[in-house]
Amino acid sequence: MELNFEELTRKYPFPEKRPRHHTAPHLYVPYSKLKVVPANYPVPVEKVDWAELFANGKKPDMLDIGTGRGKFLLEMALLYPNKNILGIEIKQNCVQWLKQVIEGEKVRNASVIWHNVLNGLQFIENESLESVFYLFPDPWPKARHSKRRALNEEVLNEIAEKLKFGGRFYLATDIKSLHEEHILLIENSKRYKIKFIESDLDWNLPKTNKEISCINRSIEYYRMICEKL
Repeated sequence: MELNFEELTRKYPFPEKRPRHHTAPHLYVPYSKLKVVPANYPVPVEKVDWAELFANGKKPDMLDIGTGRGKFLLEMALLYPNKNILGIEIKQNCVQWLKQVIEGEKVRNASVIWHNVLNGLQFIENESLESVFYLFPDPWPKARHSKRRALNEEVLNEIAEKLKFGGRFYLATDIKSLHEEHILLIENSKRYKIKFIESDLDWNLPKTNKEISCINRSIEYYRMICEKL
């Protein structure tokens, strides 16, 4: 299968014509801190039967945090047919649509779950992942909204636990202040070696819709690969 994302969106119409980049703010809160659980809040995933998600029944090799509509996830699955890639997404409509595409196009090594990464990655075995991707996340640029950002010290350390020795954590954003915050978090964790990326050859990943938009609009963006020590 050769991916044509525009063709897929025509073949599988998305519920919203123009899906919002942000979703309801109350979804960006850990389950344990909610006084009232909203109806559209993803129930925290505690355990997963990989045989229900992947044709080979094996655990994921790669994890995509904040999958969105899944262009990157689908392209990675096609590029690496012998690797399983799991997506985590907080927006339920994106998860439902992407599941429809994966099933309809018979992409056997890709799957997505409705989950908030702030509620942990306990369903993934420690030291099992080769790669984790956190690409162009919702930035919540205002200071008073910073607590809604998904990447914090706890999540960063948990990602390190799930990565194999030498595994890679890929980050990209077009928000300079967020990029700088990520650098501080990673340096303070002392669990990764950072490589700042300038060349597409060094990055060597499919482009996300957001990255394509940045290129077309001449917006600067920042990429780094963090190798687990």
